[in-house]
Amino acid sequence: MPKYAYECIDCGDQFEIYHSIKDKLVDCAQCDTSGSLNRIPALTISFSTIKKKDDHKVGDVVRSHIEQTKQEVKKEKQRLKSVTYES
Repeated sequence: MPKYAYECIDCGDQFEIYHSIKDKLVDCAQCDTSGSLNRIPALTISFSTIKKKDDHKVGDVVRSHIEQTKQEVKKEKQRLKSVTYES
């Protein structure tokens, strides 16, 4: 979302806020004046970005877990084959 800077005509309060490009604030929360906010043009073109932290492909974690589980099942089968049961 883009970050916009606003200034109130009445009280002079300035602030920055993230919101959709479709939205436009008009009411000042500081002095409760309706229609007193103006966007400050120099600061209106600022976008935030989110950087992906890991480079795992979709399903890598699942595949890894499945492979690990297969190994555990294989070990458990070998263990059960060595167990002798008495009747």
